[in-house]
Amino acid sequence: MKRTITDKNNTLTSLALVSLDAYIVHINKITKNNTNDNHHYSFILCIEDQSTVRVVKYLSKVPSCLLYNRLRESLRSGRGATITSLREQNNQYTCTVSTKVIDKDLNFRPECIRVKNINILKNETNDKLCTVEAQICAISDEIAVVFEENEFKRVQKIKKNIIIGDGTGALEMSVWENHFNEIELGKSYHIRLLKIRIYNDQISLTATTETSFIKIDDLSDVITNVDNTTNRYNTQKGKIMSIEKNDDHYTCQCCGSTNIIDEAGVIACIDCHSRLIKDENITDGYLKITISTFNNEEYNLRIAKQLLMLIVSEKNSDSIENNDCINNENNFNNIISLTVNFTYSEITGIISDISIVKDNESSHESTLNIMFTS
Repeated sequence: MKRTITDKNNTLTSLALVSLDAYIVHINKITKNNTNDNHHYSFILCIEDQSTVRVVKYLSKVPSCLLYNRLRESLRSGRGATITSLREQNNQYTCTVSTKVIDKDLNFRPECIRVKNINILKNETNDKLCTVEAQICAISDEIAVVFEENEFKRVQKIKKNIIIGDGTGALEMSVWENHFNEIELGKSYHIRLLKIRIYNDQISLTATTETSFIKIDDLSDVITNVDNTTNRYNTQKGKIMSIEKNDDHYTCQCCGSTNIIDEAGVIACIDCHSRLIKDENITDGYLKITISTFNNEEYNLRIAKQLLMLIVSEKNSDSIENNDCINNENNFNNIISLTVNFTYSEITGIISDISIVKDNESSHESTLNIMFTS
C-alpha cells in the first residue's frame, strides 16, 4: 500500500547533554541494585509528541536524592517542567549530577494518563502507555514464564491473563505477580499507565512496574467478549496521481477461458465447468487510486466510486458527465493533481474518508505542486 523513499545517512551516537520539556507522569521507588550495594530509580516523562521516555538516576549506597524529592513536587503540581542536563545515548536517558527540574508551562497535556475507552485503544500504536477505567471480567490461573538473563542464568516469573472490559469493548491483559494482590474479580478500577502490545494486528495490554490499580465504583453495561482486532486508520495529506479501474475480472485457471459467469458468489467457467468461490475482497464498487504525499510517500489504495464522486462534485459539479457518471472515467480525470486529506485502513488499504484541501488550509500545497511538476 505504501512506498517510502528515504535518504540513508550515517549518524553518530550522541553523548551530548540534552534537556526535555515534559510532564513527569510516574516515579518509581528507589531500589537497590542487583549486582552491588548502590541504588537507582527511574521516572517516566511524557514529551510533546505524546511519546514517553524512561530516565534513570544512579545513586550511591545511600538511598537518598534531592532530585527525587523535586520530581515528586513537580508530579504533585500538575505542571510541566524542563528536565536539564540529561545524558542521551541510543535513546536511553540517564541523569547527571547537573540534572535539575525547572517548572514550565507547556502547551500540551499528557495523553497517556487521560482515561480512554477500550475501543479507542485499537487506534493506538505498539508500546504506547495508556489509562483506562474497566472491570476485571476474568482471571486465569497462574502461568510460569522463564526469562534468560544470560547464557548461565534463567529466571522464572509468574503472570496471569485477565480480561478487562468497559461499555465499548473488552481486551486481554497480562498481569505479573507484583500486581496479583491489587485486583479482584468483578471489581472496577482506574488502571493507570498500561502498555499497549500489537502483534499481527491483534491488540493486548500489559501491566508494567509503572501500572497502578485504583478501585472505583462498579461500572455498568460492561462488555466481556474480547475483540482484539485493531482499527489502524491513518490520515494523510497528498496529491492524487492516478485513478484506474480495479481488475476484478476472472480468467479460468483451468483452461484459460474468459467465458466466465458469476453464480451467487461462485465463479463458473462455461467452457470447462471449473468453479471457484469468488474473492469477496475484490468488488466492482472500488477504484484504484495512487496518492503521493509531501514526504515522498506513495500510497496505492482503493476507494469506493461513490466516495470519489463526492470529490468530483465538490470540485466542479458542472463538469460531471451524467451518462453513467460513476463508471465514466472522464469524471475522475478532473480531479487528477488535486490535493486531498484522506483516511485509510492500514489493514484493508481502503479509503474511508477523503476531502479536498482548500487553498487556505495549508501553506504547503504550493510546495507540493512544485515538487510534482518539476
